[in-house]
Amino acid sequence: MYKFIEANELDINAFNKNNSKGHIFQTSYWADLKKDWSHKFIMGYDENNEVVLSATIILRKAPYINTYMGYIPRGFVCDYSNNQLLIDFTEFLREFAKRNKIAFITVDPDIHLNENEIIVDNGLETKNFLKSIGYKNTDSKNFEGIQPNFVFRLPLETEGDKEKIKKATFKNFSSKTRYNIKVAEDRGLSVEVYDNSNLNEDVLTKFHDIMVTTGKRDNFIVRHREYFKDMIVDLDPYCRLYMIKYSYEKDAARLNEKILKQQSIREKALPRIDEFKAKIAEETDEDKLHRLSKKLQEQENKVKESDRQIEGFKKKLTEIEPFKGQEIYLSGSIYLYYGNKAWYLYGASDNTLRDTMPNFLMQWAMIQDSIDLGCSIYDFRGVSGDLNPENPLYGLYKFKKGFNGNFVEFIGEFDLVVNPLIYNLYKKAFPKFKEVRNKIMNKRQK
Repeated sequence: MYKFIEANELDINAFNKNNSKGHIFQTSYWADLKKDWSHKFIMGYDENNEVVLSATIILRKAPYINTYMGYIPRGFVCDYSNNQLLIDFTEFLREFAKRNKIAFITVDPDIHLNENEIIVDNGLETKNFLKSIGYKNTDSKNFEGIQPNFVFRLPLETEGDKEKIKKATFKNFSSKTRYNIKVAEDRGLSVEVYDNSNLNEDVLTKFHDIMVTTGKRDNFIVRHREYFKDMIVDLDPYCRLYMIKYSYEKDAARLNEKILKQQSIREKALPRIDEFKAKIAEETDEDKLHRLSKKLQEQENKVKESDRQIEGFKKKLTEIEPFKGQEIYLSGSIYLYYGNKAWYLYGASDNTLRDTMPNFLMQWAMIQDSIDLGCSIYDFRGVSGDLNPENPLYGLYKFKKGFNGNFVEFIGEFDLVVNPLIYNLYKKAFPKFKEVRNKIMNKRQK
């Protein structure tokens, strides 16, 4: 009924750009980025010769033996409600794996199992059907899988005036998130966007330095600097680097402006206080005395509040004094977009001046650009599926939740096993290898 053939990158890329479930990880751009892997492109056609499926398979040779491990990241891409298509392609994959000495192929489709902790019926049916036709399923709560199994995804309007869409999107954020974005703007942070046309080595180095700082703080492994450069080059024009910059001059100017404003309020209130005190001293009518006392209290409260704010702004000026004359990058992120989706792939933040809320401004900048690009989904990527506040990853969940996207659980990872011996060895050895590698990399970072 269906036929499957090796295809070229143009057809693969076009299908993923136009399919609602298409993914940048399923394009030739992503395959080219994975320089330690080889790759194959597969297209599926129905009896009318219409394209119904695409799969970018990246392949890595197992050490010391003449066999490969296969991975179809966030794919394959097709209509997963078409059971016959799934059966036929799975049989094709088995034969393809045998011909190409592939021990097993892992897939992790972009299919939702839960949205906001409510089961998605089609996702559950797909999960069960894939298991029924021979796939071994693995689920993860945190980041044990190749791709995160839990993400936040923000739906975006694509029809209408883009500035109105941005305003409506911002309004839908939590009050705390809106406040923090305004804090970042108020402190004078600025957003710089780089791609393959304007990236320079200094900015790339600074981003990587901040990534290393973040890795040490949050205990994760950071990729080499050149990998991020390769991303921006190989994924061009679909990859951008966002950097958030702090300027002492801007911050100090705004703080001084606020001090002057509060001093003005204070100076206007002081004569009113004297005026109301004089009137109270002469007044004998109880009702008028009550009204005058209330007005006096209002003015005295204004002075107290102004004094409090002036003291706070002066304290902040003292705190930022060590950065006088400097402009500093505080955070950065790698952003991808393709077809109808945009992704926040990597993020980093420095340990200094975190009270300026750079990460909130960075997310808002990427969301606005996603709206301009006509994307219908902005994917914040991974969070933990364990929502216990004691979980060390709970803060990441809270941060992303504040933008009011959908909390999504995917259907998980599925392994199509062709060589059980190699597969079982890999499953036992890889976690240990990963643990040893992480320890070595953590020592290097420290």
